Amino acid sequence: MINKICSRCGRILPVGERCSCQPAYRRDYNRFRRDKKIQQFRASAAWRQARQLAINRDGGTDQYVLHTTGELRPGFSVHHILPLSTPEGWERRTDPSNLITLSDDTHSSIEYRYKTKHKESIQQELFAIVAQVTAARAAGD
Repeated sequence: MINKICSRCGRILPVGERCSCQPAYRRDYNRFRRDKKIQQFRASAAWRQARQLAINRDGGTDQYVLHTTGELRPGFSVHHILPLSTPEGWERRTDPSNLITLSDDTHSSIEYRYKTKHKESIQQELFAIVAQVTAARAAGD
C-alpha cells in the first residue's frame, strides 16, 4: 500500500484517503472566513447557468493554455477575471465576457499570479482571450 503525508497535520494515511483534519478545516473556513454573499451566489441557479454557458462557449477547453501554448487541455473550472470580491466583479458576476474556462491547475496558477503586481496585465490577457473566443464562435455560427 502506498501512503502519503497530510499536508495539514502530518498524519500518514493511504493515498486516496482524506485526512480527518481537512473537513474540519473546510467547515471552519466556510463558517468563519468565506464571504456569505459570494457563497450564496455560487450555489445559485444563475451561477450554474452562467458557468455552463462559459464552458459551452469555450468548448470545455482551458482557453489560457490553448491560446498561450496551443495545447488542448480540458477545462471544468470557470474563472471570474474580475474577482467577485470587487464591486465591478460582483456587478459582472454572470457576464460572459468576465468568465473564462480553465483547468484546475491553470486556475490555481492564475489565482496565485493575481497576488502579484502583474494582476492587471493577466486580466487584460484573459479579457483578450475571451474576446477572441467570442468572436470566433460568432463567426462560426
